[in-house]
Amino acid sequence: MSEDFPISRAAWRWALGLAGLILASAVVWSLADGRFGHPGPDGDDVMRLVQIRDFLAGQGWFDMHQYRLGPEGGTLMHWSRIPDVPILALYAVFDLFLSSDTALMWAISVWPPLSLLIVLAGLILGARHLGNGTVLVFTMIVALPVFLAHFRFLSGSIDHHNLQLGLLAVAIGASLDPLRRAPRLALSGIMLGLSVAIGAETYPFIGVLCAFHALDWAWTGTAARKGTVAFGLAFAGTIAVSFFATVAPSQWGAVYCDTLSIVSLCGGVIGGAGLALGAYLLPERNRNARFAVLAGIALVCAILFVFGAPQCLENPLDALPEDVRTLWLGNVVEARPLLAPAEDRWRFAAYALGTSVVGLTISLLAIAKGRQVRANLLFAALLGIAVLLVLYQIRFYAFAHLIAVLPTALWCAHVFAEGRQGRGSQVAYLLALALSNPMLWMMPALALEPVVPPEPDAMAGCLTPQMVRLLNDVPPGTIVAGANLGGQILADTPQRVLSGNYHRDAAGIGDALAAFSAPPSEAGTLLREAGADYVLYCPGVPEDKILSKLHPDGLLAGLANGQVPGWLQPLGPEAGEGRLYRLSPRD
Repeated sequence: MSEDFPISRAAWRWALGLAGLILASAVVWSLADGRFGHPGPDGDDVMRLVQIRDFLAGQGWFDMHQYRLGPEGGTLMHWSRIPDVPILALYAVFDLFLSSDTALMWAISVWPPLSLLIVLAGLILGARHLGNGTVLVFTMIVALPVFLAHFRFLSGSIDHHNLQLGLLAVAIGASLDPLRRAPRLALSGIMLGLSVAIGAETYPFIGVLCAFHALDWAWTGTAARKGTVAFGLAFAGTIAVSFFATVAPSQWGAVYCDTLSIVSLCGGVIGGAGLALGAYLLPERNRNARFAVLAGIALVCAILFVFGAPQCLENPLDALPEDVRTLWLGNVVEARPLLAPAEDRWRFAAYALGTSVVGLTISLLAIAKGRQVRANLLFAALLGIAVLLVLYQIRFYAFAHLIAVLPTALWCAHVFAEGRQGRGSQVAYLLALALSNPMLWMMPALALEPVVPPEPDAMAGCLTPQMVRLLNDVPPGTIVAGANLGGQILADTPQRVLSGNYHRDAAGIGDALAAFSAPPSEAGTLLREAGADYVLYCPGVPEDKILSKLHPDGLLAGLANGQVPGWLQPLGPEAGEGRLYRLSPRD
C-alpha cells in the first residue's frame, strides 16, 4: 500500500484553486463589509483585542486578569494566551513599518483569513488519506459553501474559535492516515494538546479522538503500535509544554474546569503517556491485555477527577447563581439550545444539522457495507457527539459543519465514481452535493418561517461616537450597563465595567442584575455597594427589555419610562439612544 493516494496535477490545480477561492472570499467579504481594521462584532472578539492591548501595555504574559471587568479586583479570565501568539507575531512584523495602533489593526485584520489556511490544510490532509484526486476535489467543493465568507474567518474575528477549528481539522486529517504513521499521529497529538490548552469547547471532540486512537491500538495491536506511541507522547508533551508556558507558577496548584489547569495537565499526561507506555511495552501481547491497559489508564484518570476535581464532572452552568443563569445566560444567543423558541428556530436548525445528520448517516451505512471502516467509525463518533452538542448549544454548529465535510465529500466522490463506471446515474453526485450543502437545507424551512428583518443594533445606537467621547471625557470609574456592552466599553474607553458576557464575572453580572431589578429606592444602595460610579442606559437592548418586563417596578423599567431617580445625575447631552448617569454621593 502506498503512503498516500496518488493525486494528479489537474486534481491539485482544481483543489488549490477552490481553496484559493475560499480564502479570497474571506478577504473580499471583509473589505466589502468594512471589517478591515476593526474587531469583529462578537463580544469575545472585542475582549480578545482588550487582552492583547493590555499585554502590549505591560501586563504580564501569565497574568490573565481583566482588571477593568467585574467587582473590585477584576476578573480572572479563562482564556489562553495561545490564540494571542499569531496576532502578536503579525503585530511585531507590521510594527516595523507602521505605527503601533495601525500595526495592531492590520494584525487583527490579517490573522482570521490566514487561520483559514489551517482548516484547509487539515481538510486536504484528510482527503489524501481517504482517496485519490476525485476525493480531494470534492472535499474542496463541499467545503466551499461551508466556509465561503464564514464569519469566523473574516477580518477582526480574533476569538479563539477559528484556531480551534483549524487545529481540529488538522487533528482529524492526520488521524485518518490508514498506515498510522508516527509523524502523522504525532501531528494529531500536538493539535489536540494545543486544543486542550486553548479552551474547553473542543474537549468532547478531543476525547473522541483520544479514545479512537486508544481503541484502534487495543484492537489492531502491532500495526498501530508506533503511531500510538507517537500520538500519546506528542499529546502529553504538548499539554505539559503549554501548561508551563502559559500558566502562572502561582496557579500551578489551582483547579479550573474551564481552562488548562493542574487537573487537565495530570489527566492529559497520565492518559497520553500511559497510552504511549502501554503501546511500547505490549507490542505482541494479546488483545485482552491491551484493553486491560486502557481500562487501567481510564481508572486512574477517573480517580483523579472524582477525588481531585469532582466539580469538573458536573454541568459547569449549575455553578452559576440562579438569576445569572436564567436572566443572563438564557439570553446569550450562542449558548441557547438549538430548539429553544426563536423566530428562526427551524430554519437555523435545518442549516445547523442538515449536513451533519447526512454525514452521520452515510458514515454508519459505509460501516455496515465495510467501506473504509476505520475512517467512518471516526466520522460517526465525532458527528454523533457534534449533533448532541449542537442540540445542547448552537455555538457548536461550526464544528459539526467542519467534521461533516470529509465524510460527505467521500460519499460524493463514491457516487461520482459509481456513475462514471456505469453502476449508477452519472448525475446522481449532484444530489449528493446538494445534500452536503448546509445552505440548501434552509430552503424548506423558509416556507414555514419567512425571513424577519433583523432588529436594529441597539448597542450601535447606544455606543455612538458621541457617547464614546463622553465616556472618555468623564473621570474614570465603574460603569453599570448591559452585559453585551461591557467588552466594547473596555475597548473604546478607559472606564471599567461591572458586567460583561463572561461566566467568570458571575458576581458582577449578578450585582448588575440585582440593581437593575430592584426598586429605585434600593437600587442606589446596591449600586454603591458594588462600587458603581455611572449607569449607562441603552433602550432597545433585548435583555434589558426582558428584565424590565420581569421587574416592572425596578430601576431599569423606570429608566425605560423616563423615571430617573434623584440619585442619578444625567451627564452631557443625549448621545444617540443612550444616556449616561452619574451616581450622586448619597440619596
